[in-house]
Amino acid sequence: MLFSPHPRTECGKLLWSEGQAVGFYTFKQKGSLCGRWTGQSYLLPVFDTTLVRGCWRGRGFGLQMLSDFCSLFPREEVVGVSSPLSPSMVEVCKKFLEQHEEQRERLYEVVEAPGRWDQRRNIWMNIQLGRYSHYTDNVERF
Repeated sequence: MLFSPHPRTECGKLLWSEGQAVGFYTFKQKGSLCGRWTGQSYLLPVFDTTLVRGCWRGRGFGLQMLSDFCSLFPREEVVGVSSPLSPSMVEVCKKFLEQHEEQRERLYEVVEAPGRWDQRRNIWMNIQLGRYSHYTDNVERF
């Protein structure tokens, strides 16, 4: 189910389970404006805000949302996740990339808009290099 949150430059999806909304995520479309006062547009789709309700965490819904996002853009060479990655999001990305090896060269942390090559980092490579290890201590699962 899609919904149109504010600002209108973003899209979002609600995740339902057992008849209840358990979470949501928003994303920026490739080509959407980076801000109100700039002419720059995102160069790739970007997974932006995500939330899983507390009582539903630890059941794989974050992983399900990231997988859903990536599947929305099968023809895109790369897709992004907004920076900074929370410890929970690092864990979600790690698990997703362990399960989907074909996505390892495709999923990038977008450090700065609009997401040029010098403004993004490959998430799998940074996990392998231990660059997120200080984030993942005492992670609250979602």
